[in-house]
Amino acid sequence: MFLWILNPIFGKLRAMSKELHQQRNKEKAKYVELQAWMPRYGSSNHGQDALEYVVGKKPNLVVDFGCGRNNFIEALKTEGVKGIGVDFVYQEADIVAPMHEIPLENDSVDFVTAFDSLEHLLAEDVGLVLEEMKRIATPQADFCFSISYVSSNILVRNENLHPTVKSEYWWKQKIKTIGDTSSMGKYLIGTFK
Repeated sequence: MFLWILNPIFGKLRAMSKELHQQRNKEKAKYVELQAWMPRYGSSNHGQDALEYVVGKKPNLVVDFGCGRNNFIEALKTEGVKGIGVDFVYQEADIVAPMHEIPLENDSVDFVTAFDSLEHLLAEDVGLVLEEMKRIATPQADFCFSISYVSSNILVRNENLHPTVKSEYWWKQKIKTIGDTSSMGKYLIGTFK
């Protein structure tokens, strides 16, 4: 009866979904291309200075979103902490998947990290990824993030690697939707609601 009203709405949603999928593929292609001419990219351990903090929380399982070549998780393992690195490109990750679709069960992780990876998301995906983090986290699980608030120095196809360059305030407001946060040096730490 009301299909004539809903059809244009569904058509717009499908078009938006297709466009977002294309944008995601374009971003992924940048990193695939980057590996060819800059093979060390993704090898930095941006979580190194947070290692003691994370280990001190005595987590059972840490998931690192946007792990790159998985250096942080490898460092955790040397400290006797179990971890899983997730990245959408790098084969060194334990799980190769986009950050908004992590193949882990609900309430299965008690610590979530993301070091210099969230700014690599499309702005449209930031909320989805934060909700995915909350989904896999146990109630009151901890998190620790570092986020670059400036453009990347590296360009691929004359495009910045940080599609979401926003202020610290903007990021804190987004993170408040999933948990309480405070600052610890260059890191944003907190617990999920």
